[in-house]
Amino acid sequence: LIAQKMKLHEDVQKLNDDLEHSMAQQCVLREKERELREELDGVVSRTNEQLTQKDLQVRELAAEMLRLKKSHELEVGRGEAELSGLQQKLRDSQGVVDELNKECERLYSKMTINEATMENLLDERKLLQKSVLDSEDRLSVLSDEKASLSKELEKTRTTLNEIAQEHSHLLYQQEKKNNRKWEDDAEVKFCKACFKEFGVSLRKHHCRNCGAIFCDECSQFRSSTPASKAKVRVCGPCNKELNP
Repeated sequence: LIAQKMKLHEDVQKLNDDLEHSMAQQCVLREKERELREELDGVVSRTNEQLTQKDLQVRELAAEMLRLKKSHELEVGRGEAELSGLQQKLRDSQGVVDELNKECERLYSKMTINEATMENLLDERKLLQKSVLDSEDRLSVLSDEKASLSKELEKTRTTLNEIAQEHSHLLYQQEKKNNRKWEDDAEVKFCKACFKEFGVSLRKHHCRNCGAIFCDECSQFRSSTPASKAKVRVCGPCNKELNP
């Protein structure tokens, strides 16, 4: 029984070592391993308690056998009966030990399955890491393409703005030539040059040459006109026209 106990202790110690080694490698299954280890510790604790009790029973049995050897022959029959009962208990204890050994084997089998599961999870993790790296490379390429397209878009917008300004200037020149008149403040909402909307912070100013309404910045020029020898407020186009 002591040899079986030592063997059981060695098996339990080996199982604990394997469980601790498995816990270090199984980050994803750590919770399951913890529960398995607690279950195993409970089994080992119960086994140790039962073995201790059986060891005490064996010691009591040995003492009883020594006492029976020294007792009267009339007590031999009763001692044999008691010995038979104790032997039955010992056989029952051996059955408990066998059940515990089976439980240890079951736990070891479960641990083996967990290790296989961990290997599968590690393989999946490697595949996911490779997928993430590929996605990062693709994202980098797309970011470069986006930056290039943004630059081209900015250039296109700049070109369109220049074309729009030139077109507006040409339309303005044509309109000014066709019909020069003093514009009504109530009818004009935007600057004729920069197209900014007039408001409290952006006041209206008439060009004294063409009569159109501009903001202060676009009508900051001063020049004499056919109608005035003194220098008056004029817009940029009129300034160029009056001062070629």
